[in-house]
Amino acid sequence: MPQPLFRRAALAALCLAMTGTAFADAKDDAVMAKCPAVAAWTEKMAKAHPALSEAGIERDNNAGGFSDPDLRNELRTRVELDQRTRNEWIASPDDKARYAAMNKVDMDNLAWMKTQFTKGGFPHANAVGLAGVNAAFLLVQHAVADVPFMESMLPQVIARGEAGELKKSDVAMLIDRLLRQQGKPQRYGTQYLGKNMKDLSDMKMDPVEDPAHLDERRATMDLMPHADYECALRIYYAPAPVAPAASSTTGK
Repeated sequence: MPQPLFRRAALAALCLAMTGTAFADAKDDAVMAKCPAVAAWTEKMAKAHPALSEAGIERDNNAGGFSDPDLRNELRTRVELDQRTRNEWIASPDDKARYAAMNKVDMDNLAWMKTQFTKGGFPHANAVGLAGVNAAFLLVQHAVADVPFMESMLPQVIARGEAGELKKSDVAMLIDRLLRQQGKPQRYGTQYLGKNMKDLSDMKMDPVEDPAHLDERRATMDLMPHADYECALRIYYAPAPVAPAASSTTGK
């Protein structure tokens, strides 16, 4: 039986698909104001790994020449549906129909991956581009209904990270998620738990091994200090402010 995703939240390198551009921009502005170290860390990572920055992935997209465009298109389509159904559920977490729709997408993606990735392996950038590799990672990250499958993908995900096709921070997220699914403390502090899906700003970090040296381990995986990460998480997962009702005036 698939494990429900209720109450669990995590961000991959602080990238969270939002339901509207204005909402996302407002969250970004709030993070920059309240968590200034996040901007410095983001800039540092972009300089250290230019190919994996937003601009680098865009350059890779524009270069083209990928050997498996059909798989690349399939990954893009599946991730778009994954993100749309998740955003719809996040916007209304008590809606069982929205949760069921998201869960169906996850299960469909899992069945597809177990055929596609088991036969052809986790895709390489030369086949699907850096964006395709990122899409494949996201789908695997959401395959919590089948932990053995996730475990089987981990060595290949690690290899993509070592080859510079995937961020180390993404690799760390998959390692942490697997450890938590196995009932073990996480290693890098990427997994957080919130009790109120309508307001996850009070989320707390899941158990972590050797917390005194957490930031040292995070640094080896290109993860910002956990205090900065937590600062940004609380802002990104806080509910969107309700817009005031429009007032009307009557001319005299």
